[in-house]
Amino acid sequence: MFNRLPGLARFLLALIAIDLVVFAAFRAAFWAAFHEALANASSADLLKALWLGFKFDLRLALLLLLPLALLAWIPLFDPARRRAARIAWLAYLALAQCAVLLAYFVDFGHYAYVRVRLNASLVDHLTPVGVAARVAWETYPVLPVLLGLALLGCAYAWVAGRAAQKTLVPAAHPAGKWARRATVAAFAALYVLGIWGKWSWYPLRWSEAYFSASEAVAALALNPVLFLADTAENRTLPYDTDKVREHYAYTASLLGIKTPDSKTLDFARYVTPPRKPAVKYNLVVIHLESFAAFKSGTFGNRLNATPHFDAIAKDGLLFTNFFVPEVPTARSVFEMLTGIPDVNPTTTASRNPLVVNQHTLVNALEGYEKYYFLGGSATWGNIRGLFAHNIPGLHIFEEGDYDAPQVDGWGVSDVVLFDKASRAFRDQTKPFFAFIQTSGNHRPFTIPDDHPGFELARADAAVLAENGFDGLAAYNGMRYLDFSLGSFFAKAREAPWFRNTVFVMYGDHGNPSTRQTPWEQLLLTGYHVPFVIYAPGLVKGGRRIDFTASLPDSLPTALSLIGVPYLNTSLGRDLLDLQPGDRHFSLIGFTGVLDDEFYFRLDPGGPRLFRYRSEKSEKGAEDVHERFPEKAAELRRLQEALYETSKYMLYHNPARPHAPGGVR
Repeated sequence: MFNRLPGLARFLLALIAIDLVVFAAFRAAFWAAFHEALANASSADLLKALWLGFKFDLRLALLLLLPLALLAWIPLFDPARRRAARIAWLAYLALAQCAVLLAYFVDFGHYAYVRVRLNASLVDHLTPVGVAARVAWETYPVLPVLLGLALLGCAYAWVAGRAAQKTLVPAAHPAGKWARRATVAAFAALYVLGIWGKWSWYPLRWSEAYFSASEAVAALALNPVLFLADTAENRTLPYDTDKVREHYAYTASLLGIKTPDSKTLDFARYVTPPRKPAVKYNLVVIHLESFAAFKSGTFGNRLNATPHFDAIAKDGLLFTNFFVPEVPTARSVFEMLTGIPDVNPTTTASRNPLVVNQHTLVNALEGYEKYYFLGGSATWGNIRGLFAHNIPGLHIFEEGDYDAPQVDGWGVSDVVLFDKASRAFRDQTKPFFAFIQTSGNHRPFTIPDDHPGFELARADAAVLAENGFDGLAAYNGMRYLDFSLGSFFAKAREAPWFRNTVFVMYGDHGNPSTRQTPWEQLLLTGYHVPFVIYAPGLVKGGRRIDFTASLPDSLPTALSLIGVPYLNTSLGRDLLDLQPGDRHFSLIGFTGVLDDEFYFRLDPGGPRLFRYRSEKSEKGAEDVHERFPEKAAELRRLQEALYETSKYMLYHNPARPHAPGGVR
């Protein structure tokens, strides 16, 4: 079969095999050189890391050969027909291989020095060039490395040349015209699949290497050249240590840090809740996709899209002036788990390989089973790395784990998602933590054809617009999410684990409203979401809490409520333990901050200040910074302190023990 393939296809396959052998040899050398770091890894983790490493290596090989695969079919560039083209391609391949091998050599030195695979932050260490060159010369065997690189490059060129001689010849028994076309099409499809990395909606991504809590296992799986490219857009560190230190004392006082230290810039404080229930409570976090506060009956919407949520909010702790610091969804997930506003500048923090290591309060739940439920793929937003790498022993349920087809690109329906969670909890004898991430209330707002118990609604376009909905699909999408939530709680109330469970529900972000209210003009409808703590066994009767709060406060508040001590290293605070003199605030985007009355925003044209909760609603979007200069200055200081600290925390929040000794 191989001999019947077109000559170029055989040449490409030979080169792919050569590259895979070379990359596998370097991976084996990496394992041998740093095996002590992998001593505690399980065989299953090592095998998975090697399998992922093979797929990353295959992608690199295919990308290196992509110019040849695309251009060599053209007669002018055909190495089988033109000797000059063959020489040029062999020169390109040798140079490309030398560049790759140089990256591998640098990666070995980089990992030996800092125990981190080669990434784009290396560029920051190459300036000034003279100093960097001298340090490299004095530290590493530069001449032997360059000599070895030259020899390996020549060896590769010789092997590639021999492969060209063997493969770039007419096939002994060439296939017919249509068979040849079919073969080329199949080869191209397999080539694309190899670059994609897996048979899935999402491609193979760097975050899949972080399936384990072990840094060394992730390092074994990664390919240094691809990882260098993956980190390129996050090369420049987005924080200013001097600014963080300038605001440190002020920020520490906001967070209630008892022993601040401006030298170490440590924000950790160990929290021991004053009350400890007699039993261990389960904690279930329900992430409500696109759940804008203004669309729910709880906040006065007249279309009754959320009756089940409204009933739960009435019986729980409802925070009415609650905001997410940033959108979209991936940023909110990061903020919930870490307590740090996601102010990563170029993309979401979950997509930044340089900040994958994070401390999370979830790990304070010792002895708990831990679950993450998502209807689609956890590769979305590279969110797998955030969860699996930072929460040891986490059970992930994603696409392929449900007994139902996907309804759209976001995965299975929310009814199926909640049903899977219910069945997982049913037989659980240990206390558990679960993060249930809904996704159906999102364009295209797909509702499965089979939806027993749910009826699609009809509504006049004008009525929909008056209530903030931009169409019937969005309205029914919100209704179906609420229906899914109601179905889940109907089953939960019959389960033995219900009374010993605290449910935390929040909207991951809001939406623009079709009504031009002052909040819509200020774009606050995209940040204002409901936050509800529903704890039938702990909280008797409903309660509305109207001061300003933010998503990073969620887990500290929930863990304090169930009496679990924790080490808090973030901007989050226990909202139920704030004292009369404590500030209430939320960051809004990269340039804004709210307190209980004012919204400060630093626009390109200068500072703006709005009384967004004005009793005269029409005045809420009026800029009043000239009338309240002291308030504007006060909130500008608050915004800068929180923003600069958040940027710093993204890169300085490694996992620590949830014990008093975790405070440095």
